[in-house]
Amino acid sequence: MFNVLTGFASEATGIPLAAEPIFHFLGLSITNSMFFGVVMAAIVVGLFMWAARRSNVKPGGKFSFAVETLVEAIIKLGEDNFGSREKAIKHLPLLLTLFAFILFSNLAGLVPGIGTVNITTDDGVSPLLRPFTTDLNATLAMAILTIGTIQFYAITELGILGHLKHYFTDKPYKPLNLFIGLLDVMGEFIRIITLSMRLFGVIYAGEVLIHVVGELAGNFGWAATFPVYLMEIFFGVIQAYLFMMLAMVYMAIATRNDHAEHPPTPDHSSADKLTAASGTK
Repeated sequence: MFNVLTGFASEATGIPLAAEPIFHFLGLSITNSMFFGVVMAAIVVGLFMWAARRSNVKPGGKFSFAVETLVEAIIKLGEDNFGSREKAIKHLPLLLTLFAFILFSNLAGLVPGIGTVNITTDDGVSPLLRPFTTDLNATLAMAILTIGTIQFYAITELGILGHLKHYFTDKPYKPLNLFIGLLDVMGEFIRIITLSMRLFGVIYAGEVLIHVVGELAGNFGWAATFPVYLMEIFFGVIQAYLFMMLAMVYMAIATRNDHAEHPPTPDHSSADKLTAASGTK
């Protein structure tokens, strides 16, 4: 049994690094970040279903027009990286889902009331809602799912042997070639780590920064945290775009047919610039 305590927390408790469990379901411990992640996923799916119903040759409203603009923008980016519109549309569901879900999750933490509505469990008092992307387990799961999906598409399109040629040459029995191939395979695991740590680090650091500035400013916390909120909105959008863009580049590289007559060359410039920019925070 637990009680939901509405309103703002009476005293500051800081922002714990790990997500807190709030209830159990079929023996599985459900944390506040997992719960809020499901809520945000339902909201994103609902909004896109609503936009799809209103989508037509002429958009039925400003929101549906904004969604169609976003979809077309991602397809254009896909054309630059995949080399064809058909391939960009094929991978659009994954890329659009990543961008929308991460963006909503990042910005959700800035909504007043999120993180201040508490719940009492057997382990004590914990926030009922915690942004999904401030949980390292959550960002790690998204990174594993993303890289795993990329590997699936690469094997589907190129076959197992064709995909292995991205890592190993035609003479893998040579020690140097084998070593280089193993380094490339290790690079896939490094991508998982960098994708998850970058997203988690930036968003979690923003939550902590807002909390610290608000505590130090006291009664003027609302004014002191205002520019921080604007900065976090900017970084929230950048991190969603960066995660999606890197996934797109990785997908283009993994599914590229090196034996084609004119293989498409993925555009790394945008991802490289954003990767460099994300390190400034």
